[in-house]
Amino acid sequence: MSANPEPMPMVPGGDWCGADPFAPDFRDDPYPALHRLRERDPVNLTPVGTWRISRYDDVAAIFRKARTSQTLSDGTAPNFDPLDRRGSFLEFMLNKDDPEHLRLRRLAVQSLGPSTVKQMEGEVIKTVAGTLDRALERGGMEIIRDMAHLVPSRMVCQIMGVPEQDRELFNEWTAARTNAFFARFLPPEVQQRTRDAGSAMADYFEALVRERRKNLGEDMISALIRAEEEGDKLHDGELVVQAIGIIIAGYETTIGLIGNGMRAFLDHPDQLEKLRNDPALINNAIEECLRYDTPILFNWRVIAEPFEVGGKTLPKDAVIWQMLGSANRDPARFPEPDRFDIARKDVQHQAFGGGIHFCLGNQLARMEARHAIGQFAQRTRGLRIEQGRLEWSHSFFRVMASLPITFH
Repeated sequence: MSANPEPMPMVPGGDWCGADPFAPDFRDDPYPALHRLRERDPVNLTPVGTWRISRYDDVAAIFRKARTSQTLSDGTAPNFDPLDRRGSFLEFMLNKDDPEHLRLRRLAVQSLGPSTVKQMEGEVIKTVAGTLDRALERGGMEIIRDMAHLVPSRMVCQIMGVPEQDRELFNEWTAARTNAFFARFLPPEVQQRTRDAGSAMADYFEALVRERRKNLGEDMISALIRAEEEGDKLHDGELVVQAIGIIIAGYETTIGLIGNGMRAFLDHPDQLEKLRNDPALINNAIEECLRYDTPILFNWRVIAEPFEVGGKTLPKDAVIWQMLGSANRDPARFPEPDRFDIARKDVQHQAFGGGIHFCLGNQLARMEARHAIGQFAQRTRGLRIEQGRLEWSHSFFRVMASLPITFH
C-alpha cells in the first residue's frame, strides 16, 4: 500500500470555475468566487469528479427530495483518507444512514437536547461575563481565544465529561481533525496531521471510557454507556468515535459561529450599534451571522438514485458538495445577499444543513452565540474597537485562529 491514498482522478471537462475550495486564498474571502460559480455553472462537475450545488433552491431540493446517502453504494466514504483508521469518522453518526444513523442520534440527543441547553445557559452567561470583565480591564481581548473558543470548548467539555484541566489538549486536535471530512483531496502533510489528531483523540477517549465504566457520572460519556435503544448498547469503539465527532462539532462549528459573527459586527459598526439599541434583535442577529458567514461552507451527500437538479441529471453514486455558503448568499433567495443586516426579515439559511443530518447541536450553538455576542454588544457600548491581524486556523471549516481587538 502506498504511503498516501491515490489522488482523485481529474475529470475531463471538469472546471473549478474560479472557485477552487482548496486554493490557499479561497478562505480569505470565498464569496466573490462562489458568486461566479453560482452564475456560471450552478450544478458544477469539478475536476476531481464531485458535483457542486450552489443555488439555494437546488441545495434545499436535495435536502428535501433527493434520495441520498453518506457513502457510495459499495459502502465506502467518498471524501475520506483510507489510511485514516483510528478514530475514523466512518463509524460516526454523520456518516451513517438510517436506521443506524437514527439509533446513534437518539442515544446522543439525550445529552444535547433542550434540557441540556437550559442547564448550561447559566454557565455560559457566567463564562462570557468573566471574559468581558477581564477584557474591559485589559483594554482588549483575543476574540477567538478569549470568547469564541473558550465558551463552546468549556461547555462541550462539561457535557462530555472532559476534565477542565484537559480542555486545552483539544485546541489543535479538533481543528486538525475537521480535515478528515475531505482528507482525500488534501496535501499529504495535512492528511498526516489529521491522522495524528485522530489517534491522539482516540487514545484520550478510550482511556476516558474505561474510567467512566468504573465510575459513571452525569456526563454524556456516562449517558452513552448507560443508554440502551431497543436493547442495543454502543460498544467501546463505536462510543469513542461518537465522542470524537461530537466534541469536534461542539468545538469547531461554534468557534466559527461566534468568531465569524463577532467579526461581522466589527466590520459593520452600524449593525453593532443597532443591536446595542435594540437587544431584542439578538435572535435574528444570530441567524444573520449564520447566513452571512457560515462556519461550514459546504458539506457532502451521495446520490442514491438519479436525481434531476438545475437542468442536469445526477447519476447514482454522484458525490455532491452542497455549497451552503453560496446558497446563503444567493440573490434569488436573499435581497442584497452580501449585506449584513441583523434586521433582515427572512433569514432561512442553510448553515445547519438539512434532512436527517440537520445539526444535532444547533440549539446549544445558538444559545452560546446569543450570550457571547449579546453581552459583547452591550458591554462595549461607547468604546471604539480596533481590529488586529486576523489568522486562520488549521480547521477545514471557516474558523479563525486569532483576531485581537483593542478598546479605546
